[in-house]
Amino acid sequence: MKPAETSFLANYLPYLLRQADQTLSAPFYAVLTKHEVARSEWRVLAVLEEFEELSVIELADASLSPQPTVTHAVRRLEGRGLVTRTQGTEDRRQRFVSITAAGIKLTRALAREAKTLEADALANAGDLSALVAQLEILTTSVSTRVPQRGDVSA
Repeated sequence: MKPAETSFLANYLPYLLRQADQTLSAPFYAVLTKHEVARSEWRVLAVLEEFEELSVIELADASLSPQPTVTHAVRRLEGRGLVTRTQGTEDRRQRFVSITAAGIKLTRALAREAKTLEADALANAGDLSALVAQLEILTTSVSTRVPQRGDVSA
């Protein structure tokens, strides 16, 4: 089902971006399901594979996920030996999360599959470098103008 061209949804950028995300991501979500990895767990693994170790707060921001979602994902991943949690040395309430060798192996295999599926899906889309650049500009521009998640002063 597609909204009429003149409807709100057909012209609302956040909806269109989400629709593109869901359409492009659907085949990869099936791969995650096959590997018994939840989407929230995948985001955590992908971020940690790149940054190695982050606090839970940093991990939530980088994975674009609410902190409680990240905390639950980390617990599940830790139970499977894919990440480890350590206590902060200066603030004992703070937790740092690191990816394990098994987590790196799984994440890299999934990332290869994600890139293959992305390349297949976009094979006829032409050069998207201008779109990528425009999305980066949009994100930077909007992030300086709107309150960040969790900002209660807004």
